[in-house]
Amino acid sequence: MLPRPLVFVAVVSWCAGCPASPTHSDPHAAHGASDSSGSTSHPVEDDSESTAPSPEPETSTSDASTEDGPTPDTTTGGDPTGSQCQADVQDCPDGFKCVLRRDERAWEFVCLPVLGDGGAGDACMHDGVVAGTDTCNEDTWCIGSFDTTGAPWDGVCYPLCVGGSCEALDDVCVGIGMLPICATACDPLLAGSCGEAESCILRGYEEGFVCFPSGADPHGQGEPCETGISCIPGLHCSQNVAGCDPDDYCCTALCDVDVPGDACAEAGPMAQCQAIGVTTPGQEHVGACVAP
Repeated sequence: MLPRPLVFVAVVSWCAGCPASPTHSDPHAAHGASDSSGSTSHPVEDDSESTAPSPEPETSTSDASTEDGPTPDTTTGGDPTGSQCQADVQDCPDGFKCVLRRDERAWEFVCLPVLGDGGAGDACMHDGVVAGTDTCNEDTWCIGSFDTTGAPWDGVCYPLCVGGSCEALDDVCVGIGMLPICATACDPLLAGSCGEAESCILRGYEEGFVCFPSGADPHGQGEPCETGISCIPGLHCSQNVAGCDPDDYCCTALCDVDVPGDACAEAGPMAQCQAIGVTTPGQEHVGACVAP
């Protein structure tokens, strides 16, 4: 087994226009990075294929509630629609949920009415980033092909991560911009570990691989990619892919570093199976076919 490469990456946001860390304000410029030894970089996934710029955040997830606006009205006398709220505690009154939307100035967490009853895993419709509402129930949020223009999208309801924990044992809490949701951990080398409309992609080296909605037009081996959802299931977006410029990101085959054999033969004559560097228990064996 080849030694695990030392990898440094910049986290990119699934919705490229969503609030993000100030040090990662341009997700497409900060695709990933290589260390001084030339190690392979793998873009960490929670990005859509939108090309909109990322504004600087006004708050963090933990304090995105009341500093610049009204608190949610939990009494019966007022309408809490549009009141600022705290996404990680879901502090809106009954019949509302704290979600992400974009107003004329910036992204914000606000209380919006629950308009549907879709549960986790159900198909859904999101009304767009300006409206902010969807057809999921109060415990879930609609994730799909993000559109910064305000156009609606089809997607899948994912559970909101409240208090930093998820109900399902196989779920992990990950961020969509600063909106925490629960996504199912998966094995990218095991077919069928995600739903029919999902792909098993790398979310982070600690979070590991999780199920996210598949991209609309996935690419094949050796083709350019932006993130993991840019590739067909079973492929991974990486640098140092045979047939591509070493600094470019291209789709390449995933492999098991613990299984001997020529698993990377179809990825090019120079391709070798190298560990991606995931530290999540049970996923350390996942590698990618890259040129040394």
